[in-house]
Amino acid sequence: MNSKYNPQEFAALLQLAIGNTMKKEFASKIDVSPEYLSRILNSKLANPPSIGKIQSIAQNASNGVTYAQLLSAAGYAAQDETDPYHAVIASLSENVKKFMQGTILTALSVSGIPCTLEQEKKDTDYHLSVSFPSGAISHWHFIFLSNATEELMKKDFHALYLQLAFEKISDTEKISFVTSSKEEFDLYASKIPENLSLNLSVILIDEKNLTIEKECWIKSTPSLSSKDISIYTL
Repeated sequence: MNSKYNPQEFAALLQLAIGNTMKKEFASKIDVSPEYLSRILNSKLANPPSIGKIQSIAQNASNGVTYAQLLSAAGYAAQDETDPYHAVIASLSENVKKFMQGTILTALSVSGIPCTLEQEKKDTDYHLSVSFPSGAISHWHFIFLSNATEELMKKDFHALYLQLAFEKISDTEKISFVTSSKEEFDLYASKIPENLSLNLSVILIDEKNLTIEKECWIKSTPSLSSKDISIYTL
């Protein structure tokens, strides 16, 4: 639990941000379920929304509610709201999401590992998730990166790891960052989050041929064997 998160303060800011908009409409705008929005407004979340969701709230806010105010109430480190990094993930076009999704799903199909495409969950920032009926990995989540400038890549990198630090992720889940930029791939592959115990990898996509160029495991939990890692690699 984030001890700096103030659920009451965040709920009050969110109510101001919603303004005269219907709650169901606002939930749709920020891509969460009405039930999830209600839980925030009633101060019933043990942990704050992700940075990506807070960014969405700020983008749609009424009454002058700012990104910096929301971050502070959520217990995240204060950021300059004029800093462009917070729009990086949300800036992915639908075409980019579709080609990345298609490439990953094709590679999974070719791998021969039986899996099920999970229904998109509006209270997470995963762009794609699949589940497995058996094996060492139960769920594999994919986060598509934005192929931004070098400066924004680094800020996006830190924001994503801060977000993951506050999420409850089991030893049987795997998270993969997906990019078509070699520079972005190299950034994630070279900087290891020593204090996070997660199954993490970064995947480089060949944008021209819509194929997986390579995947690099960043970290793995002790419960995974080298054979398991080999099986769940594209």
